Amino acid sequence: MLRRNLSAGRGFLLAPVLAIGAALPAGAQDASAPERKVGWFNSTEFSLVATEGNSNTSAFGFKNTLTRRWTKEWFTLRLDSTRTATADDRFALVEPGLSWEPGAMPPPYTTTTVDPPGEPDVEKYFVEGRFDKKTGKTRNWNTGGSWDRNSDAGIINRYIVFAGVGNLWQDTDDRKLQTSYGISWTDREEETPDPEKDERFAGVRLVFRYSEKMGQVTTYKSDLTFNMSLKDSSDYSFDMVNSVAVSMNRRLSLKVSLQWLYNNEPALEDVDVVARVMLIDPDGVPGSGDELFETVADGGNELTLDETQVRKKALDTVFNASLVINF
Repeated sequence: MLRRNLSAGRGFLLAPVLAIGAALPAGAQDASAPERKVGWFNSTEFSLVATEGNSNTSAFGFKNTLTRRWTKEWFTLRLDSTRTATADDRFALVEPGLSWEPGAMPPPYTTTTVDPPGEPDVEKYFVEGRFDKKTGKTRNWNTGGSWDRNSDAGIINRYIVFAGVGNLWQDTDDRKLQTSYGISWTDREEETPDPEKDERFAGVRLVFRYSEKMGQVTTYKSDLTFNMSLKDSSDYSFDMVNSVAVSMNRRLSLKVSLQWLYNNEPALEDVDVVARVMLIDPDGVPGSGDELFETVADGGNELTLDETQVRKKALDTVFNASLVINF
């Protein structure tokens, strides 16, 4: 099976962290942070698309970030779900109870139009709880855990627990920059068992979070989480989200985001081996016994010969436009 080791790509992911850290003012890391707002804070995002009639589709997105802040500690609970469903094409169903001989035409019949119910196309869920504690002007430690499911990527269940240390480089009303580095333990279940990958492994985890308020109503955010197996350096994944939110008032915002979900060793997928064939009859006499199938690039008939396994695509991208409610 294919293996890819993109060490250059891992370096590319760390470049934004180093670049922004280097660009901070010389006194930014040592400056005392302003008095932190304490209490409960929540941000909820909704996105919904639904059609009925000639097409029957639905797409629902929900995100929620709940934060409890103390003077030097904060706890964050994140939920993210995306679900889409699409119905198959309508068809005409022949009435039950008819019978006829093989090879003969069926007797006159009546039909009933059937509208199939919607079936899930995409199911993606993510839950993470994380606790951070500040231990100095810029230093902090953190611990937490997450669970996610991505049916299209072949991930049925993936549990990750982690702990690490980091730096809170800036934490003001206009700019926040946080990096952390630690260890993790991953336990995953994929749709198709993969003999080339470990279901459970210890790893290293890097997190980069940055937000910048641009003007009075616009906020840019960039979040990156990177996780790599210590046993197999080619077994790594990252989740990166860039977003821009525009406030309509104190409570409501409109937000657009682009998410990259990357698995360097994607899950396996069972697929059919299909041949496009044409029937060749050298002597032109049907049934003479010299007929044979010949594969062609286009046209012909499709024959399913066997089943094999291929890897799913490494990168999934998710674009989302949503309404954000803050309180």
